[in-house]
Amino acid sequence: MEPFWMDVIRGIEDGLAAHELTLLVQVVQGIEDEVATLERWARDGNVAGVVVADLVPDDPRLDLVRQLKIPAVVMGRAEDSAGLATVAAHDAETMNRAIDFLADAGHDVIGRVTGPQRYVHTQLRSESFVAAGERRGVHTSSVESDFTSGSGARATGELLEREGTPTAILYDNDVMALAGLDVLAARGLSIPGDVAVMAWDDSVHCQLAHPPVTAFNHDLQSMGLTVANALLRVLDGDRDVHEQLAPPRLIERESTRVSESNAE
Repeated sequence: MEPFWMDVIRGIEDGLAAHELTLLVQVVQGIEDEVATLERWARDGNVAGVVVADLVPDDPRLDLVRQLKIPAVVMGRAEDSAGLATVAAHDAETMNRAIDFLADAGHDVIGRVTGPQRYVHTQLRSESFVAAGERRGVHTSSVESDFTSGSGARATGELLEREGTPTAILYDNDVMALAGLDVLAARGLSIPGDVAVMAWDDSVHCQLAHPPVTAFNHDLQSMGLTVANALLRVLDGDRDVHEQLAPPRLIERESTRVSESNAE
């Protein structure tokens, strides 16, 4: 229930409400519990269709919705979701932009606090992070986290204690980036003088942080609306639905600025 998902959910709700459909959100404990929930929904006829997100390799949910013929939209790439409707983000391209932005600012040691590596989208970002670092000739180093503040703080501390302290850290969401700011400040490090901070997701918290955090703005409500519209097309019988989200906008703020000449 991080801020990212609350905004996406709001967009899905708006898109479905325009067609007098209601979004049902149920909190589950993991993929096994989610599979059981999907089976129950299919058996009881409680839902018209489903949205599948946060894919894992060989995801059992995909085989299940195919087998049970549940109308579904997958938030992921078409190549990972054969035979199902998809709404894909720009994970690899966005990572390339992030590394280019930081490398152009003079950073040659870049750290990253990742989301869980079990997710396909985290793996895609990680592969692109390493490849983009090699392309730009910068050293890259990652620590896995779980999108929470506490884990983000722990991962930040681990990065700072490694040989070759990063001069910039990219966080896989805004919550961990804010935790990173606190860790850096507690260690007496200036931002961005000693360490620049960048977040994969933008939010009002990034805007109000001290200093405000450079981030990618993904227009999350529009993302949710795209997912809703894709699901509506599937419910109308269209099985060849593959949408590509608009690339996010990079919003530069004080957490990465090295001089006033770089201001927006």
